[in-house]
Amino acid sequence: MAEQRPIAKVIVSETPDAETARKIEAFVKERGCGGAEYIVDADILGGIVISVGGKVYDGSLRSRLEGIRRSF
Repeated sequence: MAEQRPIAKVIVSETPDAETARKIEAFVKERGCGGAEYIVDADILGGIVISVGGKVYDGSLRSRLEGIRRSF
C-alpha cells in the first residue's frame, strides 16, 4: 500500500486564481504534501498562510503589520 502524503492547510483572504493555485500546489508538493486544502479567512487581511506538517509559512498582511507594530 502506498504511503498517503499529508494535505497542506492553506489560509487565504480570498479564493486564489488558477495561476496562484498552481504555484501553491507546486510549493506544497515540493514539501512532501499530496495537495492543499484552502480556507478563506478575511481576517488575515491579505497574503497567505501555509501549514505543512508542523511548519508554518506566514506571508499574511496581518503578520507583517503586527511585526511593524512591534518594532515601534
